[in-house]
Formats: sequence, structure tokens, C-alpha cells
Amino acid sequence: MLKTTSFKLATRAALLTSCAYVGTAIAANTAPVVNAGQSSTPAMVKLTNEQLLLERKAIAEKIATERKAEEDRLNAEQQQRSEQRLTDIIGTQPLMFKSAVAKIYTQNDYVLLWEDKKAEKQFLREYAALVASGISRQSAQNLDRIYNAEGKDRLVYDILLTDAFLDYLYYSQNALKSAQKWLYSPTAYKSAEPSEQEIQRWLSAVKNNQNFEFVAQLAGKNNLYRQTLYQLEALISSGKMDRNQIYKLAINTQRLRILPEFTNGLFVNIPSYQLNYYRNGKLVMNSRVIVGKQARKTPVMYSKLSNVVVNPPWTPTPRLINEDLVPKIKRDPSYVARNGYTITDGSGRTIDPHSINWTAIGSKFPYRIRQAPGDSALGNYKFNMPSADAIYLHDTPNHSLFNKKDRALSSGCIRVEQSDQLASILLKEVGWSDERKRKVLGSKKTTSANVGSDNPVYLYYVTAWMDGGKLYTLPDIYGYDSAPNLSYVNWNAVKKYLM
Repeated sequence: MLKTTSFKLATRAALLTSCAYVGTAIAANTAPVVNAGQSSTPAMVKLTNEQLLLERKAIAEKIATERKAEEDRLNAEQQQRSEQRLTDIIGTQPLMFKSAVAKIYTQNDYVLLWEDKKAEKQFLREYAALVASGISRQSAQNLDRIYNAEGKDRLVYDILLTDAFLDYLYYSQNALKSAQKWLYSPTAYKSAEPSEQEIQRWLSAVKNNQNFEFVAQLAGKNNLYRQTLYQLEALISSGKMDRNQIYKLAINTQRLRILPEFTNGLFVNIPSYQLNYYRNGKLVMNSRVIVGKQARKTPVMYSKLSNVVVNPPWTPTPRLINEDLVPKIKRDPSYVARNGYTITDGSGRTIDPHSINWTAIGSKFPYRIRQAPGDSALGNYKFNMPSADAIYLHDTPNHSLFNKKDRALSSGCIRVEQSDQLASILLKEVGWSDERKRKVLGSKKTTSANVGSDNPVYLYYVTAWMDGGKLYTLPDIYGYDSAPNLSYVNWNAVKKYLM
């Protein structure tokens, strides 16, 4: 069959070459014989050339399509043979990524990929910690299969390690951007095959005897992550904690692994109601904060500060307008003027709240509302950053709320008690003096200043961690720590690989 197809492709290629030759000949002889008094017909030559070009293009495209189809067929047959060979080796053992695993071992002549025992131990330690967090039933089943295969057929064991590692590789590469979905909703994690580029990077490391280095760089970098992981290992080994306590520490270990070291940027641990600002590894500022209430949670996210706005106006979101402001204005339209609000229509025309037929207003307010600078809900400063949820940091005119113990009070944004200090630090970095800041504040005019690019913001949610040998815990204000049913976890396997 292969020879027949190759013959057909070769024949078409020859035909294409033949067309090119014939086209040249025809082009040279397209003009008809004419009488001496008649004009020639160059349009006919042009038309024939265009037709030949189209024909040649069509033949070339058909050859390319057939060649691609033949290559796809051969690749599919090769993959089928690879998967069959894999099945012959592992028997009925299920794999998460059978196609990828078959391709990997076929390309590498079924040599063992996990001969570096240090790399194997590092991987299984991190993977067992992931399984203990309960976020993936499939990962737990992978670890169970590895546990049961150890000490038996070495190649089968190696294949099971690789299959599980692809799961771990995908998780490690995507945990930061998917944290809100994976680490704060039980069993929400859904694994997928890593990119071919990532798989090849790993295989290159294996071939160059750098498997351990590759695996190690996937682990969490934050010092609190490492300390908490050690404590998790010790407690599971001792058998002194119940499963709910293990889960709480394990899930928080995974939440810590997505954080960098505390060296640069603003870090807000949402349930702690605290902001820490680090520069060059040093804590330069700490502040109490107010975070989103239960109904309007502050999201877990990573971003970068873009600018500081002095004397910011406030434009409430549609949700805040419909749920908070409209009911108040309906009861008392003078609320608008008393609180510095302006209502405008789509063309920017100011609307008198007394002229609105409030009984006809449905669930969606048809106008815009804006609060002027000065006594706005944002206070003196707003700290902007890109956010899909329109989240930012800001001051507030009501600083008495910072004295409350439970400060989950906002509509999602972060209110910063020491916003004046934060603004001073950021503005000085871009050349503002304290005197300039005071003058701008006094002018009541809205002024913005771009800040340095090295100001990342991490809004995270951790309720249990180890630091300096001490275990710290916080109230689970959003209910993220509710343990799922972990009956699918083989705790003997977890204990073995975490020790």
C-alpha cells in the first residue's frame, strides 16, 4: 500500500512538472494564425497562462493534501502499534495519558526513565503531598498504582511513574493561574496532558542526567511552603492528627506552593486581614486591611500594580449600583447629592434623581453613577492593577472599621489602613516628593502616576502554616477548608512517600 501511494504521489509530481513544460510551450504558441492586416491577440495568451497557473496550483494543493493524509495515516498506525506494545507490557493497568506515554517510550526504545532514585524520591514526595490535599481522585489513584507496583516489574513501575509525572507536570505548570478554581473548591482539579514542549524539556533533562534538577525546580519556592510540608510529613508519620487536620494542612501546603519567596511586592493573606510589602527581601511596610465579605469574596489572584491615583473618583460596578445604591436612592433621592454622586445617561448628560420614575426601574439600572473625588468611597488613594474582576487596593474615609476583629466587610476590593504610607513609598520611587503629594491631595484634583514595574501583588488565602517551628492557624472566613470525602486516598502510600 505504501509503495502504491508513493507511486501515485510521484506520478502527480511528474504531472505537475509536465504541466509546467506544456504550459511554456502553449504560452509560446497561443496566438492564432492571422492575416497580415489583422492585429495579434495578447489577451488570449494571458488567459491561457492564468488558466495554467490555476491548474498547476490545484494539482500542487491536491498533492500536498494527499501527502498530509498519507503521513497522518502512517502516524496513526505507528501510534496504534506503540499503544498496543504498551498494553502488552502493562496489561490491564489504566493510564491517564496512554497515548503520550506510549509515544514517549517508543521514541526512547523503552529505556527506563526513572533510574535516578533521587529524582524519583523528590517527585513522589511532592506528589504524595498533592494527593493528601484531596484535590484529585485521579492523582490519588495514580499514587496507589505506583505503591502497589513497587518492587515488581521495573519497567511497569517506570511507566506508572511517568504517567503520574505527566499529571504532576501539568499541575505544577498551571497551579498559579488556576489556583482560585483548583485549590478553593474540593475536587475541582482536572488534569490534562502537558504541552509537547514541556514533555520534551523533561525528556531532555532525563537524557542529560538532570532529572532531579528538573523535578526539584517544579516544587514550591516559598520558605513557608517548605516548612509546612515538613510539618505535614511529621504529623502524618506520627499518626497523631485526624484526617480533617491533615487535610487542612495539606491543602494549605498546596496554596503556599504557588507563592514566590517574600522578597518583592505586596502580599495580602486574605483571612489574616494583613498586607505585607517587601522590597529586596526586607519588610518595608505592614498594614491592616479590609477584604471582601462572604457574599463578595476577594478573589485569589496575582497581578502587578500599574499606577497610583491621588484623589480618585469612584465608579461603582453595576452589581454595586443595583444591589446597594439604587435601593438607597429609591428611598431618598437626595442621597445622591449628599454623598457626592452624579447620575449620567449614555451621552454623559446629568440626570436629576428626582426626575427618575423609580417605580419603573427594574433589576438593571439604565444610568451610570459616579462619586466625585474627596469624600468618595475610595478615600485619598487608589492603587490600580489589571484584574478580570475589577479588584484593586484603595484608601477609605472610614478608618474606624480597621479596629474590628472580623474585617471581611468590603465588596471585594482591598481597603488599606496605611494607604498614605503605601502611596508615599510608591510615589517616591517615581520621583514624587512628600510636598508634591500634599499639594496634589490639597487640590482635590484627580492625578495619577505610573509606578515601577517591579511591584507584583499576591492576594492569597492560607489558614494554616508553619513558621519557625510554630503552627499558625486562622479562621476559614470563606469556608474553603471544608474537607471532601477522602476515602479514595491510600494513606499508607501517602505516608510512605512523605517520610
